[in-house]
Amino acid sequence: MARQRRAVLAAAGAVAAAGALLLGTLPGQATPTPTAAAPGPAYVYRVHAPLGAAAQDLLGKGFDVLETRDGQDLFVAGDARVGERLRAAGFSAAVDQVVQAPQWTPPAKRWQSPSYTAADMADTYYGGYRTVNAQYAHLDSVASQYPGLATVVDYGDSWRKTQGAGGYDLRAICITKKVSGDCARTPSAAKPRLFVMGQLHAREITTGDVAYRWIDELVTGYGNNAEITSILDTTEVWVVPIANPDGVDIVQQGGNSPILQRKNANGSGCAADSNGVDLNRNTSSGYGTGSSASKCDQTYRGTAANSEVETRALQGLWKQLYPDRRDGGMTTPAPADTKGVVLSMHSYSNLVLFPWGSTTAQKTGNDAALRGMAKDMAQIAGGWGYGQPGEVLYNAGGSTDDWVYDELGVASFVWEIGGASGTCGGFVPAFSCQQSTWWPKVKPMLVYSAKKAANPYGGGTPPPPPPPGCGKKTNDTDVAIPDGGAAVTSSINVSGCAGNAPSGTPVEVHIKHTWRGDVVVDLVAPDGTAYRLKNTSSNDSADNIDTTYTVNLSSEAMNGTWNLKVQDVARYDTGSIDSWSLTF
Repeated sequence: MARQRRAVLAAAGAVAAAGALLLGTLPGQATPTPTAAAPGPAYVYRVHAPLGAAAQDLLGKGFDVLETRDGQDLFVAGDARVGERLRAAGFSAAVDQVVQAPQWTPPAKRWQSPSYTAADMADTYYGGYRTVNAQYAHLDSVASQYPGLATVVDYGDSWRKTQGAGGYDLRAICITKKVSGDCARTPSAAKPRLFVMGQLHAREITTGDVAYRWIDELVTGYGNNAEITSILDTTEVWVVPIANPDGVDIVQQGGNSPILQRKNANGSGCAADSNGVDLNRNTSSGYGTGSSASKCDQTYRGTAANSEVETRALQGLWKQLYPDRRDGGMTTPAPADTKGVVLSMHSYSNLVLFPWGSTTAQKTGNDAALRGMAKDMAQIAGGWGYGQPGEVLYNAGGSTDDWVYDELGVASFVWEIGGASGTCGGFVPAFSCQQSTWWPKVKPMLVYSAKKAANPYGGGTPPPPPPPGCGKKTNDTDVAIPDGGAAVTSSINVSGCAGNAPSGTPVEVHIKHTWRGDVVVDLVAPDGTAYRLKNTSSNDSADNIDTTYTVNLSSEAMNGTWNLKVQDVARYDTGSIDSWSLTF
């Protein structure tokens, strides 16, 4: 089978084919020494490392082993010196790809904005990917526009911020149809929780974009999409779009050639993209397996398990959101009625992974359920691979998904989003690939996961239906509209509906009136707030209004008396309110 070229580091216009340039002397050729790579190009090396001892040996020597496999080969990123290290360590390796140095000015702003503006919302790099400030401004904007659905949570500080050296807050957003007690950081929540996390490895920029789109899908879909509405009526969805903001700040400084920073920013004395700790090798679950003790290696696990502030902040948040349902050894199951799903999005290799990552010699006590969900997710994505990491890639401990299951018993998965080749492959696919390729694949996986949050292991109670008493409410009593006179109203009284109205509430209006441009129509909420549905128009001479308006009423309690207020503001034409409806 012909091998496909990796798209590991692909940036538009920056990749030059390297052929199969072996590290070593070929007959009739000089030894290739790509010294021109310093300080410019980076390399991807194809390394022969079958599953098992060879793969673990490669990991144990601290190379930046990428999360993709092609048969018996793994792939290692680095400069020309890494090639020499591979050869010295006895590995057979070939240059698979060369990427030239960045040629573009990075975003002007570094570190967290004191307050977010429209300019922050528009701050992007590499064709449209959002900077940390753009992501955080988006969270605040969503919470402001959809107060009945969204709550922003500050759950800690990045390493640089703790040092007074720039840095960022660590931020999450909780999205649900809010009723009393929702989005509180307590493990006794009434609703099950889906937790979705992006950019723990900073350079995996697809994952932050997927998180951004998922947030928008939820808040705009509520009241307009039955599936999304059902999810948010019954489930809390928590999203951390950027779990490693210090690292992403480094990535975005590359502009059109993103810097391939994997780790956080806690470190010094290494190459530009090699300082820091690998946050997905830092937890106490399986700590030390498939990682490095050398601080300049990409899989550096840190000075101790859970040493990093970003790691501890996530662990603290998870403990607040999920009860501890699992005690005992590696094969001890969590109870069948355990609720919740945690997803850590990474890239790339089109895989769904689940615990244990540190070993394949042990299966979790919930392996059948986890494996079944992973199979479902992989099929939804169109045929991805799935399994424990050591079954399809290599063993690696200290990961967040292992920790979540180990400590809390919650169903946890890693998604490796993206292929290994082509324009849409690798760590840095063209931004257009998100809308055309990855979002269409990942969106149904997210919907599936949200639906499974109530009962991932098959022994729980299905979530309750939406509160009774809601639905479509109609007033079909005719109300005359005086010609050029005072406004008239028609009322609908709502009771038995818990919480606030949807952000996309349908308001169906039927008015019989000649020259309908004379008519102004408002919806008046129980608290007196008026929402303009229709303005006057001197040019609109058509008769009658038969329209369904979509109104963001998420700041309004559903219960109470709602009024349709109608006024004819000109002379010579009359009519009446025929009927109108609210649908909650």
